[in-house]
Amino acid sequence: MPIDYSKWKNIEVSDDEDDTHPNIDTPSLFRWRHQARLERMAEQKIEKEELEKKKGTTSSKIEDLNKKLADSSLSEEEKKAAEAEIAEIKKQEEDFRKKEAELEEKERLQPWNVDTIGTVKIDKTRITKVGEKKPETKNISDEEDSKRMYKYFDEHESKLKVFSRLEGLDKTEEYMLEYPLLASEYAVNWITIEALNLAIEDKNDKEMCVVAEQNTVLQYLLELAKSLKAEPTNTNMIKNFFKKFKAADPQYMKHFHDEVASFQNRLRLRAKQKRDDALAEYEAEEKQKRIAEAPGGLDPQEVFETLPVEMREAFESREISRLQDIAANMDEEVFSYHLKRCIDSGLWVPNVNAGEDDDDEEVDEVQPSTSNG
Repeated sequence: MPIDYSKWKNIEVSDDEDDTHPNIDTPSLFRWRHQARLERMAEQKIEKEELEKKKGTTSSKIEDLNKKLADSSLSEEEKKAAEAEIAEIKKQEEDFRKKEAELEEKERLQPWNVDTIGTVKIDKTRITKVGEKKPETKNISDEEDSKRMYKYFDEHESKLKVFSRLEGLDKTEEYMLEYPLLASEYAVNWITIEALNLAIEDKNDKEMCVVAEQNTVLQYLLELAKSLKAEPTNTNMIKNFFKKFKAADPQYMKHFHDEVASFQNRLRLRAKQKRDDALAEYEAEEKQKRIAEAPGGLDPQEVFETLPVEMREAFESREISRLQDIAANMDEEVFSYHLKRCIDSGLWVPNVNAGEDDDDEEVDEVQPSTSNG
């Protein structure tokens, strides 16, 4: 059929009129016209929405009345009233249909403008058939999903370990075609955990980088399958992905490598955080142990780090004579404070042969602790 070009002859554009008066601010006039047109369009939209709402209300009313009429216990008077109400509602529906037709005709005859000329009325996308369509997935609970994931880990761990260390698209494609079940979100989760564990160990950064890249390749495949609404485990789908991936332009590959590098850096940062958290937890546990073993409930490490430099050196040398020299030259009150903290933390213990201990105990009645280093 010949193309109808008539629709292009009736386009309303607010800023192409040249019949304005010289004393009128032309840009302002165009803005006013444009604003007025937008307001008209908004009013029409509201009118259509209200009409749709009324139609929905009348439909539900008729449905309720029909259910009511189906009730055998209904009296004749009630039936007649219900039937009369249905007739009235149907009359309203007829009015609504007429109004709807008027609005559609009005919208059809309305000139195109800069706000509607680019509006997509019908949007169709055609793609080459790849394979079987992805089946509709049912919603499952988080608990059930976790069970399925760990079952997947148990069944495919050896394959996942091999796949995650492969280098090169050809090897990766060959392995995935042999084991298409690797095209799964669960596989992505396993490889992510594996890459993170390697980053935490901080022994082989190159191996971690390979695992991270395999993870990204797999995610790209799943994204393509999702966009095509295809089953990712379908071998045609896998072949199509690698064919496109190998022939990708440099800009696309740059984006891919940037994604891989970004993921690797995130893994390193997360690994450092987990190592720091583990170290902090270990140190907190060790501190609690030291405090529990201390005679006066003080952490010996914390006490040692807060000692004056000369007292730390005397403690490290384990020579009482050096401590006696410090006691003779230091303020008595300050020395007594630090010495008591050393005793309470277990860094220094009173001489077991000195009898009863008290706060005024002489320095020569104190021995270095042999249990705290």
